[in-house]
Amino acid sequence: MAGVLIDESPILLFDEPLANLEPQTCGETIALIKNIHEEKNVTTIIIEHRIEEVLSLGIDKIVVVNEGEIVAIGSPDELLKTEVFRENSLREPLYLSALKAVKVADSLTNFSDLKTLDAPNLKKILTDFTSSYKVTDKAVSKNNILSVKNLTVNFGKHEVLKGINLEIQEGEKISIVGKNGVGKSTFANALCHFVEASGEILYRGQSIVNDSISERAAKIGYIMQNPNLMISQNIVSDEVASGLRLRGFDEGVISEKVEEILQVCGLYPFRNWPISSLSYGQKKRVTIASILILEPEILVLDEPTAAQDLKAYREIMDFLDQLNHRLHLTMIMITHDMYLITEYTDRTLVFADGKIVADESPFEILENENFVKMGNLRQPSLYQLARKADISPISLTKAFINFQNQERLKHE
Repeated sequence: MAGVLIDESPILLFDEPLANLEPQTCGETIALIKNIHEEKNVTTIIIEHRIEEVLSLGIDKIVVVNEGEIVAIGSPDELLKTEVFRENSLREPLYLSALKAVKVADSLTNFSDLKTLDAPNLKKILTDFTSSYKVTDKAVSKNNILSVKNLTVNFGKHEVLKGINLEIQEGEKISIVGKNGVGKSTFANALCHFVEASGEILYRGQSIVNDSISERAAKIGYIMQNPNLMISQNIVSDEVASGLRLRGFDEGVISEKVEEILQVCGLYPFRNWPISSLSYGQKKRVTIASILILEPEILVLDEPTAAQDLKAYREIMDFLDQLNHRLHLTMIMITHDMYLITEYTDRTLVFADGKIVADESPFEILENENFVKMGNLRQPSLYQLARKADISPISLTKAFINFQNQERLKHE
């Protein structure tokens, strides 16, 4: 940013300034952009799909673009009261979706500022809503699949992981959150044996510390954030088969397993397609299929929804959810998406300074201000709406997720 400001241009264009930033840093970046805009008195244009975050800038006008065409232009309040964002695969502010769900949005005038928003009888309306969509927490498996004991990683003299201890149960969906550079990816790499680590890793009670990377991959699969960095073949079926071919499997066995996995992943119609012709989300599925064919029971996913719009987000996360239920896979997801952790994971680990500083349900993590601060997190606007109405943020968030799931089922 400093380099651009030297030129004193009258127009500043920010292209996805919040990409790959953890929640708290997003807020700091927004504050910086706002400060530059006000001090320099320049025209500021922001290309961004994270609408809720940029609204705090005091946006004058929003332009919605889809398939190369402008589909809507208006003030935030003008567009937020419509369905234009959802119709174009953009996530509208969660608090607004909740207010639309309880049929009070039409009576509001100031949609874009939750702090000044006022709705009559809000506490009663939201209390009734949480009662109507109350959910029962699912039971957690008692079968331990992975134990990590005193896991430590050093890069030179720098201790990156500092004695991690963790028990993971079969079928759990775990999210890992925290600032950039606190050891999240290093932990994932250590599980997969991509980096040298000391300590103990037990898989179903048996030590795997001496396993090769190939042997570890048959138990713990790793999905990179960018699918293009994982793909080495030109054709879908060849990419999915590549892991088995490298391990010397018979072609007859490979053909059978590839067909089975392609069916599971919804990729069978594309089996002979060039990978270059697939969408980003389809490429993501191909990389997951190429790992699943090795039959790991644990998947580690680095930012599974990064750089994706709402439609692609839903497709990949619903797909992972189906794999979890159908194959009873255990999933560990590194993410900066605070709504993802509440909607799709059972348990959240907060990393800070190479340690796990919190291990609770995602709802409890986000309600605890100390955990939020340590992880550089940000409470979703549903929590802010609940506090405004003086009701439980956890109850409202769970009810809203249940409501959304039921609404989506009606339209499938």
